[in-house]
Amino acid sequence: MAGISFILFYSGLYITMLPHEAKQLIVLIVALGTLALPLAMVSFFKMSHFISNFYISDRRERVLPLIISAILYYIAYRVLHMLHTPYIVQKFILASTVAIFLTSIISMRWKISIHGVGIGGIMGMFGALSMVSTSMLPFFLISILLAGVVGYARIRLNAHTPAQVYAGILLGFGVILGMFLLV
Repeated sequence: MAGISFILFYSGLYITMLPHEAKQLIVLIVALGTLALPLAMVSFFKMSHFISNFYISDRRERVLPLIISAILYYIAYRVLHMLHTPYIVQKFILASTVAIFLTSIISMRWKISIHGVGIGGIMGMFGALSMVSTSMLPFFLISILLAGVVGYARIRLNAHTPAQVYAGILLGFGVILGMFLLV
């Protein structure tokens, strides 16, 4: 959500020239498909006792919510694609879908930091944008600092080991940057 908002409103790319109504529609679709519906799903899973807590700290409990989230992200991507939204927006949502799906697969065997995947994805987005426009480089550097803060917090809270945090950051960064560069 934050990545799409940044691309739409602050990136300085051609996309910032879209009509305000178009940007609002894109934000609405992304907010529903990647924030509101996944949060509602987690609440439903908690009320049905499918998950033990909202943190979903047990890796086995993470798999189904992650797969459903990946499906919701993919639906958001398809809607954006059908509406012929700018390709960079579609690409970011599709790359996020892939990152979440890979996280669900990894979570079947090992607990990877979902927070790490998320902040790594933001790093990947800013890394890709900084290759297009050098004005994005400061944002890329700030995202690296934020990744350090998020990673430190996850380790300090005993939510993850350093390896789980690093793996999450690398997965998010690699998938998002790779999708931006290759697709």
